[in-house]
Amino acid sequence: MENVSKLVQEIIDNYENGYLEISAGKKIIKYSQKETIERIDCYINNRYYNREDDDTLFWNISNHRITHFAKLLSPDTKDFMPYGVGSLNHFQSWALRKNVTNWFDEQKFYQTLNDVSEGQATYGSQLWKKVKEKGVKKFKEVKLTNVCFDQSVENIEDADGVVERHYLSNKQIRDKEGIWENTDELLKEENKGKTEVWEFTGYVDGEYKHIIGYGFGDDYIKLWEEDLEECPYIDFHLGKYRGRWLRVGVVERLFQLQARVNQLVNQNAEATEIASLLLLKSAQPDMIGNVLEQAVNGQIIPDETLQQIGISNTGLNQFITEIQLIEQHADKLCLTPEIVQGEGSPSNTTFRGQALENRAAVSAFRDYKQNLLEKIADVLMEFIFPDVVKGWSHDKMIDMAEDDVDIEEYIKALTRKQELKYLLADVGNVVTPDIKKAILKRVEDQVMNEGGKVEIPKDFFNFKWGFKMMPTNETVDKQARNDTYFNSLNMAIANPAIVDVPAFQQYTEDNGISSWKLKPAQRKALQQANEQAQGRQLPERKEPDQLLSHANPRE
Repeated sequence: MENVSKLVQEIIDNYENGYLEISAGKKIIKYSQKETIERIDCYINNRYYNREDDDTLFWNISNHRITHFAKLLSPDTKDFMPYGVGSLNHFQSWALRKNVTNWFDEQKFYQTLNDVSEGQATYGSQLWKKVKEKGVKKFKEVKLTNVCFDQSVENIEDADGVVERHYLSNKQIRDKEGIWENTDELLKEENKGKTEVWEFTGYVDGEYKHIIGYGFGDDYIKLWEEDLEECPYIDFHLGKYRGRWLRVGVVERLFQLQARVNQLVNQNAEATEIASLLLLKSAQPDMIGNVLEQAVNGQIIPDETLQQIGISNTGLNQFITEIQLIEQHADKLCLTPEIVQGEGSPSNTTFRGQALENRAAVSAFRDYKQNLLEKIADVLMEFIFPDVVKGWSHDKMIDMAEDDVDIEEYIKALTRKQELKYLLADVGNVVTPDIKKAILKRVEDQVMNEGGKVEIPKDFFNFKWGFKMMPTNETVDKQARNDTYFNSLNMAIANPAIVDVPAFQQYTEDNGISSWKLKPAQRKALQQANEQAQGRQLPERKEPDQLLSHANPRE
């Protein structure tokens, strides 16, 4: 096998010192991903890039826009609506949704969603890595400044090799004893600070490898090596590929405006400082130098011609006007108008006008958010949930105490199961009303003692399922859910038999409604009342103003 450390060193050198030439019409743009990320890191920390001047003001126009941009981009866990596909027990489908929701809460997955959204807003792209800690598969955020690869690829999985650098303390190295090889050699280096260890993922002699090592050439120490089937890195992008891996986030969109606003702010600061000076002039030819510094405190200067020179910041109004124009243009570039940032609209703006402005801002993020949702859902289904679902089938209980309808349906299902068990126990057994009543009483007592907890049998989730994307600006899209309930009730009232039609059941499942909640007794009562009140005419429904329903963004 070739010395992989040489390959790693080449990837690092090309990334740090090389430039990507991007064609922009007749012009060629020299681009460095390393420099772009470093500049972004400087700006979000209120520092100039490649400039040391502590006395210079940095007027940050990016950070607060990152927050609002990420808020509109960030998915909610409720946007991932799991649903069963094809013919299945709909109680199983309900249990699926319940377990997925519980997993999101237990893993605090909303924090992961917020992190990836803020990363995309800041840099334009975000990078995760699939890891396995203590036998559990997880995602781990990767710091972009620590990763080197071909900056021209569309997705990181297209790169021949990826190098990630880690800076470890001696304790962290000792914690790897028994897992990594040659940790004793690494500790012999007697490093006082952090030790740089590199992690390579890519092709070596035609084989896809994962190798962890230290040093280069003759100093190379191999710490870990394994074969891989696929790239462990997952990237999330804001926008389309335009010749470079890193997409354009909020900070880079404002590079030029940030430079200009800093220039204006510092020029105005200098002008204000000059305007604050006290300058005096005298007609006497022998009066020279700084009178105030030469005079003793309280001394009267016998000079009748002594007068103050008036100084003012004449460019203040122009400064304010240009700053306002820059802020407005920054809002356009970042799709963050004042209403999204919580600022009040002009006094002459109508409520419907505000709703229109807000809806336009929210709509601009729809494709971004949809792409992010679908990418995350694919990763969850391929990497996380296959193992998670296996764990659900081992002595797992579902708490459904907060939903009386679900408990009642479970009691019915369990009662039918107990009746069948009774019938099969003996050829002469018959489920009489008294037997039926006794079984029901036993089941109700069992559910009461369990506190509304349902035990999941083996292979209970052995069916095909997936995620339906429901990107909304609230935790739950109440308008869409209410529409589904209303339509389902109307269809059931008009034709009670439709509830048993598979297509109707799939319709309700796709929209997050368990079909058993449309009970026969309830449908019959609703149908009779509807016939009496309206002569079999379906109730009219006043459609809400779809525009005003989006008037306020999610807080």
